[in-house]
Amino acid sequence: MFDCIHGRRSIPGTADLRLARAGFTLIELLLVIAIIGIMSTLIITTVTNAAADARLTLCFQQQVTLQDALNAWIAEQSSGTNSLASARSNYTAANSATAWLGLLGSNYLHGSTYQHFLSNSTGAQIRSEAMVKSGKSLKFTTWNATNYPTVEWN
Repeated sequence: MFDCIHGRRSIPGTADLRLARAGFTLIELLLVIAIIGIMSTLIITTVTNAAADARLTLCFQQQVTLQDALNAWIAEQSSGTNSLASARSNYTAANSATAWLGLLGSNYLHGSTYQHFLSNSTGAQIRSEAMVKSGKSLKFTTWNATNYPTVEWN
């Protein structure tokens, strides 16, 4: 018998076998689905890690912002007729996160930044939303005659 479509001779009954093999087997389909699943897992993991890394970068930037604000407050408090000792006593009198943030206030931090820290901070922990999601917090260190106050990870 002659196959008009492919231009070759065919054995009777084999055309049905070729048509039956035209699809994918169950094993082939499962293998493709498994590969797609593995690739999507890798992509999701990469995106999730990128979000966590971005939050940590934001936390570090916020630490620097608070340290800059603290440095500006100390510079202003100890300039002119004021002394470094009076600035130290004002700083030491504040003994909670909200009190230290109150020293900086909106004079040294942008108003919305100040409110953001204030709304997320509790006790001695200074936090932002990114820090809450990352499980991190900041604290102001003590200031005595032998050291300078800093903003550190808690």
